Amino acid sequence: MTIPDDRATLVARAEERFAELERALDGVGDAPLSSPAAMPGAAAPEPRDRDAVDVVNHLHAWHGLLLGWLATDAAGGTPDYPAEGYGWRDLDRLNRDLRDTYRGDGDLAAARERLRASHRSALARLDTMTDAAVFRDRRAWLGDATLAEPVHECLGGHYAWALGALGFPVEPHGG
Repeated sequence: MTIPDDRATLVARAEERFAELERALDGVGDAPLSSPAAMPGAAAPEPRDRDAVDVVNHLHAWHGLLLGWLATDAAGGTPDYPAEGYGWRDLDRLNRDLRDTYRGDGDLAAARERLRASHRSALARLDTMTDAAVFRDRRAWLGDATLAEPVHECLGGHYAWALGALGFPVEPHGG
């Protein structure tokens, strides 16, 4: 999926994908996923996201990371990226640990409320930023890249992944 070129398009695509996800979740329920994401490297593959609750909680947890990165960056600090105690080589462990944060809460309605709140918080934070801050200003903690990719990947790009994980076809957005 192509990363948008401006904040308005990034937000619009995130909102479109979120609406698609909400409609999909309306009909899903708490049934196990037909082909859960496996944890690579496990002796016997362990499903990472067993059901819609795990998928929704995964999205919410990544919103939390995104909001933390943006807050630390805005304060002039260097965020722990992707998270404190984790590097990108630890992504499977990070995702499993994020999943386990909510493992005891199997309620889809509660998970969806958390997701809606964190989605709104992420969009509200983006609303305070300029296009330059998101698309042109480079950050050392991102390897001299811009915020556009992680913001997109934690919002619209992640919602597209979730739709696929839930077994729904995902139509690509144009350029």
